[in-house]
Amino acid sequence: MEKPEPQNFEPIFFTDGNRLGKAHPIKNELSNLKAGLRELYHNIDLLIDAFSQRCESEKKPVHCHMGCHWCCNQAVFASTHEMIVLVDYLKKHYAKDRMEAVKEKAKEKEKRLSPLKPSEALKTSHPCPLLHKGRCMVYPVRPTACRIYLSSSKDSCIAKYERPKDPKAVPALFDFPLKAGRRLNQGFAQALREQGLIIEENRIEHILLKLLESPQKTNDWLEGAAIHDRFPFDEISTI
Repeated sequence: MEKPEPQNFEPIFFTDGNRLGKAHPIKNELSNLKAGLRELYHNIDLLIDAFSQRCESEKKPVHCHMGCHWCCNQAVFASTHEMIVLVDYLKKHYAKDRMEAVKEKAKEKEKRLSPLKPSEALKTSHPCPLLHKGRCMVYPVRPTACRIYLSSSKDSCIAKYERPKDPKAVPALFDFPLKAGRRLNQGFAQALREQGLIIEENRIEHILLKLLESPQKTNDWLEGAAIHDRFPFDEISTI
């Protein structure tokens, strides 16, 4: 069993993320965002490494590793600032034909999931447009949600992939990294909001498609514009 963590840890991680965001004021500079997010991800990775070592010592190891991609077929969410940096990485590391392939995959998944009710979208298996031959194309800048999704059972993740609508097919996720990592990112996002930037959360392919189809949106966002929709989490009745 996963040991319970102190009940007041979430505000601490939020404060840490917020402090980090304030240490890297954007001021219309993408480089500042990249530096801040790089440090945030580094802190999350250190947290995950320490947690994984603890799990290993307690004989309940984390089964996740680079190349294991069962969870990459569900609806995965990211925030605006994470996707801005992710797309910048894509453009710098991949040729035009690969970028077009990613955009087409994003269109395909968006076409399949966008007509669904929010709760139905969470019960659908379809590969992430950034998944190539079983590996993440943007692993160094993968969003927080991908970093903190840790399972103690690969079989439970495969079951979720194979039977996404089955309520009994639930990945054996560790609770602490999910909450701690998410609060770090929320604190960071709040610091950006205080600078006049609009941060929303949605499925990766939704934001990815907006940014790839309209490159100007990055500059629009840096100047304070909203560039994509918010996922209607409040409409989810059953997950």
